Amino acid sequence: MTEISLMILCPLVAYFVASGLYFSGIVSILINGVFLNIYAKPNISTATRKIIKMLYEVVAHTAETIVFLFLGIGLFTIPDPFKTMGFGTFITMVLNLNLARILNIAIVSFLVNLQRSENSKINLKTQFVMWFSGLRGAMAYALALQASSQLSVGPVILIMTLVYSLITILGFGTCLYPVLQLMDVKNKPRPLGEVELDTDN
Repeated sequence: MTEISLMILCPLVAYFVASGLYFSGIVSILINGVFLNIYAKPNISTATRKIIKMLYEVVAHTAETIVFLFLGIGLFTIPDPFKTMGFGTFITMVLNLNLARILNIAIVSFLVNLQRSENSKINLKTQFVMWFSGLRGAMAYALALQASSQLSVGPVILIMTLVYSLITILGFGTCLYPVLQLMDVKNKPRPLGEVELDTDN
């Protein structure tokens, strides 16, 4: 019970500490989750690991559903969003965000490929799928929602985030499966020695 309580309280404490120091509480939860996975998860019992896994999955699915519900209705609750944002800002936003994603994926993939063997390098097809699929905006929406109440340009940031999230969810997300088939990007089976055995079952 102590292990479960600590695994639940750690992200909550990280959020409150970061917010108290005027940092991003959302990003602190993300970083806390990474560190918990690396350092805490291997040191907890198998029973606790099963309970925590199920609990996090339920919370994650519920939170994701709520966020995407807000994403779906959020834009339509704002009166005349394109007048607030402007079409020039909209076009610039789409170009800049897609260019930023291309550069991010290309640079990071290049650096990662320097450390990988020839068989495990990230090829151009996979990089294209990574760019095309992208992130669907849940984290961006949470940060934009926070910015909308703290910054003078916050409402514009929120509208831009909602519009771009809807574009990626409805447009890119709808076409993702055919793109995966076209690019022939699949999970490659790893050798038995590299496969992480699931000891929880």
